[in-house]
Amino acid sequence: MGPVNLDGIPGGSLCVIDTNVLLYAEQGVSGQAQRFLLRCARGELSGVLPQTVWQEVTHKLMLAEAMMRGLISGGNPAARLTAKPEVVRGLSLYRAKVQALVDLGLGFEACTLDDLTKTAFKMQEKHGFLTNDAVVLAVAIRLKADALVSSDKAFHGVNEVAVHCPTDLRI
Repeated sequence: MGPVNLDGIPGGSLCVIDTNVLLYAEQGVSGQAQRFLLRCARGELSGVLPQTVWQEVTHKLMLAEAMMRGLISGGNPAARLTAKPEVVRGLSLYRAKVQALVDLGLGFEACTLDDLTKTAFKMQEKHGFLTNDAVVLAVAIRLKADALVSSDKAFHGVNEVAVHCPTDLRI
């Protein structure tokens, strides 16, 4: 069975959330992603972000803020921002957006050594995932999550956990 859209996640489900769904909700390009986060905020769903997702979304929002404000431009925005620590010190919108995710009640789940060296490595061998995707899946497996919420097509062949993805992307 393929992925089910986000509106189809049953109430009470424990959901491990991937970075892209958070960004699509923030960018307003998926009503399903926005409704999903609203359901998490209301307590209808339990949303958990693996540590790697917290880090990745924070990084991407920081880069987006710097680009949006015209403080960096061109290719390799991370390298450009690294060269400008004074710019990093002046950024704050991304921090407010990350705090908003915390305020929604989204959980933080640290990656364990076994997640990485046992389960994630097995998932890489089985599915060919890059490390961060393998760790997201490993955390979902360890938590016995009801749903892995991601728009990443790599997860479509996963049978270890039910995959739900936004089917209404407007990008």
